[in-house]
Amino acid sequence: MNKTVIITIIAATVIGIGGDFIYDKSKSAQNSSTPEQSESTSPSRSAEINGYILSSLGNEIKIAKEVGKVALTEEEQAAKKAETQKLSPEERAAAREAENTNLETEDVALIIPVGIPIIKGSGDASGNVVAADIADLAKGVYVSIWTDAAGKVEYVKIKGS
Repeated sequence: MNKTVIITIIAATVIGIGGDFIYDKSKSAQNSSTPEQSESTSPSRSAEINGYILSSLGNEIKIAKEVGKVALTEEEQAAKKAETQKLSPEERAAAREAENTNLETEDVALIIPVGIPIIKGSGDASGNVVAADIADLAKGVYVSIWTDAAGKVEYVKIKGS
């Protein structure tokens, strides 16, 4: 009888300690910041590098950086988007191609450090963004990249493919 009481007390103690440990782990995980929360807001300034990815190997990418492209205001961007929406898909592709043929570019090689936010549109036309993976940075993808004063990448936004 004494052995079963002692074994029951020990088992209850172990289960209680284990349950408390699991509860504390789950509570601390809920309180930590999720990547989606911290990555959804891009820097307030314009991106330093815009262009199509020419090649991607691991975390090193080569971009055809657009040089001298006129930055449009939000109103101008909205007007251009509204005008583009009126075009057929073929006309949009032709307009985009015409715009890109006159654009001067220079090749830039960058290393994307681990932990840098990479985001892209959610794909549901809501304007929301979702976290992306470095594997999404592939040849032909259009990106905007923000860098710090030392030229190191600090934020990446995938804008199109």
